Amino acid sequence: MSPHVLTEASRIEMHGEPLGENCRRIVPRGEHALIGISAGNSYFNQDRLTALLLWAEREFREIDVVYVDTALDTMLLADGRTPQSAAKSVKATLRDVRRRIKRSLERLGPQADRFRVRALSELMDLPAYQAVRRQTDRAFAEDAEFATTCRAMVQDILDNRSGAVTEAHLRAGLEYVQAEAPLFTDCPAIFGVSTSVVLYHMETPISAYLAGSPEGFRAAPGQAFAIVRPREMSLAGA
Repeated sequence: MSPHVLTEASRIEMHGEPLGENCRRIVPRGEHALIGISAGNSYFNQDRLTALLLWAEREFREIDVVYVDTALDTMLLADGRTPQSAAKSVKATLRDVRRRIKRSLERLGPQADRFRVRALSELMDLPAYQAVRRQTDRAFAEDAEFATTCRAMVQDILDNRSGAVTEAHLRAGLEYVQAEAPLFTDCPAIFGVSTSVVLYHMETPISAYLAGSPEGFRAAPGQAFAIVRPREMSLAGA
């Protein structure tokens, strides 16, 4: 283990659990992992993030870290913030998440060179992402079960907010989820790999749905999902 890693992070034992049979076949290959980080999510403190990166570095040959920077302002505008206030808040939030990622990678030392870090907005410019986005947008319009799952994901996001939920909040949440949906659906196409595993600390409506081999819209055959979190949280069922 790198001497750059701080003691508290090195003490956190991470546990990974694949979602579904297809995922159990893909995860051991260790080809590629996507670590998605929601800006402003208090779960990703410095030590947990470092421990997650360390675990991924041991288990996978290629790792992409993507932090979500889309639809943050629209959610704040739905809260009644002015455009100037929303922009200032988003800037501070993204500066904080970039700083935490940078510090965690610095702790890894030379191993950090194996990680690619990008904002979701950067991926959205890629032709491969846009092709998958067309598929997920079409599925949202035509597949009632997938659309219901996406709306459940929006509700999960809004359940963590205080105050009344308005139509503007629902639109902002859906914009957020639809931007993320391609990453749940076909990371192999977006990142140019045969198989890929989305790593997150909890099951989400979309990951549970796609890992369950739905009859309608499906993820790519090489797409997998795994819940990765500190072992004590896993044992507690958190």
